Amino acid sequence: MTYSIQAFIAVQGGFPAALPDGAIVLPLGSGMQMIPLGSAMRRRYAIPFLPLTDDGATVLPATLQAFCARLGAHGPLAYIEAELFGGSGMQAHVLMPAPGADADADAMMRVSDDAINRALSWLGVTPVHGKDEFATVGLDKHRETDAWLDETK
Repeated sequence: MTYSIQAFIAVQGGFPAALPDGAIVLPLGSGMQMIPLGSAMRRRYAIPFLPLTDDGATVLPATLQAFCARLGAHGPLAYIEAELFGGSGMQAHVLMPAPGADADADAMMRVSDDAINRALSWLGVTPVHGKDEFATVGLDKHRETDAWLDETK
C-alpha cells in the first residue's frame, strides 16, 4: 500500500483569509487545519511533487517558499510531505514560526521517519488515546493528497 501527502498545516484560524487561488482549507482534529497541495494546485503554481522526500532537495523550492511566506504571515505553520510504500519511505517538514518569533534555523527543516509527528507536536498537537500526532489529527483518513480534495466536491 502507498501513502503520500503534501500540505500546509496550521492551528485553526492560522491561515490568512485571502488564500491563493484554488487553495482550500480543510479541518483536521485537535484544532488544526490543512491546505492540501493536490495535483491541480501543484500544476497551477509549478510546485514540485514531494521535493524533499522524492527529489532529495535540501532547500525548499522557491514556489513553496513563496507559499510559506504568504500563508505564514499570521502565525506558525508547517509544510509537510511524505511518501511511503510497503511500510518504508520518508517524511519531511519545514516549520515556519510566527512572524517575529525566534527560530532555530537548523530545526526548521527535517527529513526523517517521524518528521510529520514532530511538526504537529511543534504546532501544539498532543497525542490522544494511544495514537500518535499523525492519527490524532486524522492524517490517516486518506492515502493520498487528492483524495482529501475529492471529499470537498
